[in-house]
Amino acid sequence: MTDILRRHMFNIIAAVFLALFVFVWVTVLVRVGTWIPTGGAVAPELNGALVTAAGVLATSLSSLTASALGFTISEVKRDQAETGQSSPLVNPAEVASRLSGRVIFAIMVYMTMGMLVLVLWLFKGQASTDLIGAFALSLLGWLVGAAGVVFQTEKTS
Repeated sequence: MTDILRRHMFNIIAAVFLALFVFVWVTVLVRVGTWIPTGGAVAPELNGALVTAAGVLATSLSSLTASALGFTISEVKRDQAETGQSSPLVNPAEVASRLSGRVIFAIMVYMTMGMLVLVLWLFKGQASTDLIGAFALSLLGWLVGAAGVVFQTEKTS
């Protein structure tokens, strides 16, 4: 049993982190999505712990995935330079093949939850919280950065 835990320790850590991210953001989405305005309240009240956890998890996952992509692209470019290829373009398939399954899964989880948040933000408008708007804008920034890298570095085989 201990040997299995040692071999899969990083997978376990990644799974716990991503499960916590999804759980916290699904909680936020359900609370905001099912909220019906009452009285003078413009948006639902979320407790401080939920807001803090959601913000930290979203920011962390965004930073981790963006840095993993950036470092991997840099490694591919470095390897190309060492082999005499002077083109500033990289093959996206080569970058993707160097990313671990954990990183690819984390990127997909981040984009999926982010798109759900963005859709809720667009449909709920003022009835959504600042937290929803902040994550939606963060996702858009992440996507613009990722798209910029993808379109600048793309090279066909």
